[in-house]
Order: sequence, then structure tokens, then C-alpha cells
Amino acid sequence: MEGIRVIKHENMEEEDFIRPLCILGMPGIADVGKFALDSLIGQLSAKNLIDIIFDDYPAGAIVDDSLLSAPKAEILYWKDPNELRDILLITADAQSLTPKGIYRISNFLTEIIHQYGIKLIIALGAYPVNSRKITSKLPKIYLSSTNRELLIHYLAENNCQKILKGVIIGANGLIPTLAKARFNIDGLVFLAETDNIAMINEDITDLKASITLLEMLKKSFTLPIKKKYSLENIEDITKNLQIKRDQLEKDLDTLQLVDTDDKRKSLYI
Repeated sequence: MEGIRVIKHENMEEEDFIRPLCILGMPGIADVGKFALDSLIGQLSAKNLIDIIFDDYPAGAIVDDSLLSAPKAEILYWKDPNELRDILLITADAQSLTPKGIYRISNFLTEIIHQYGIKLIIALGAYPVNSRKITSKLPKIYLSSTNRELLIHYLAENNCQKILKGVIIGANGLIPTLAKARFNIDGLVFLAETDNIAMINEDITDLKASITLLEMLKKSFTLPIKKKYSLENIEDITKNLQIKRDQLEKDLDTLQLVDTDDKRKSLYI
């Protein structure tokens, strides 16, 4: 597909996977789904399968320990040592910048999911609510699905809440929907409750919501997830993240602002 470059790390085929499941966590509100997915990748020691560079991702290079890389989507895999069910894990550094771009990359990822014989997609994300309506210490999980029978089953099993009306913005909702429409692949979208302030403040990271999703995955799909995080140590982790964020902002303030031709200020690093 034009504007999409695929970098394969391993040549795996459909027959190399045993009853594979796809778990998806793209960047979004408070990065709830992405943090959960990244944590799962680390815990499972998932291996790189495919990188996807797309020309509708943000136009800039990512710097990590002075090494440059392009924004990309990543597909990783985990082989179940018990040979019960393998997992494909999909995330990205960013969402596409335009609605058309989100459709293009979602369609492309849907085709790859189909090629590997996936029968079920699980997408993870955030469900913003007014903070005054958050009544319990443990975030609620809201569920939607492309299959009514699956919806009823997992609502009961996980004590999830129904989503009666709304729109799930971005690839987390679009990929399962397109996969069902094009290839009849079933999808579940689990959204953990988070403060709706996160919708307007991109610096917010809701680790508690992410960990709630991980606990749900461990229980429902018998994944070997260790209790690395707990609600008790979340506050300390969040404080450390805020300290790092404040230091980064202080460092950026020391950089020079460059005048562009139209007299607006632009920051180059």
C-alpha cells in the first residue's frame, strides 16, 4: 500500500501459530491501552515480528538514548510454551494524524491480522468519565464487541459495564470493527474508566486504569502476567513519572525559540 513500508524481523506464517489471539493497544486517552500493552510485551518477552512505517504518522524522529528512529506501528508475538494459544501484540508510537490515515493503517493492520489466522481481537483503551462519577477505588471496565454472544459472555465473566452509546475514536475501535466487516473476525474492546480531564491534558497517564486492564486479561485469558504493579505502588510510580515530565519541560524551556517566516514561534530540537 502506498505510503506504508513494512520491515519484517522474522518470516512467520499462519501455520507457525497455534490458535492465535490478537491484543491491541494504541496510543490514546491517558495512554491507558498502550501502557497496558507495553507492559504485557515486557512481561511476555514478546519478540519483534513486523515494524510498519507510515507517512501519516507525526513528521519527526524519535530520540532514545541519542538513537533516532521513525514513528512506527509494531507487531510482536508470543509463543505459548504450553502450546495452548499464541498471541500477536500490536501497538504504535502514535495515532495517524488524519481520519483517512487512521482508516488506511487500520485497514492494513486488519489484513495482516487476517493473514495470521486470528479469530479474536482484544483492543484496550480508556473510557473517560466525570471524576465526580468515579465511585470506587478500582476503575470500572466498559465493554463493547462485534459479536453479541461474546458481549454477553464477557460482561458476565468480568463484571464489565455496557457502553450504550458513543464513539471509540482511533484505531483501537476501528481495527476490530473493520476486521469483523471484512473478514468476520470477532472483536472485544475493553475500556478502563479514567478521569475525563485526560481528554484535554495529554500529559496525564492513568496507570491505575492500565493495570486494571492487565488484571482483567490475566483472569479472563489465563495469561502468565506477574503482579508487577499493584494499586498500592501506583502513586509512587505516578509521582516518579511526573518528576521526569517536569524535568523534561524545564530542559525544553532552556532551548531557543526560532522565528519562522510567518512570525509564529516554532521549537526545533
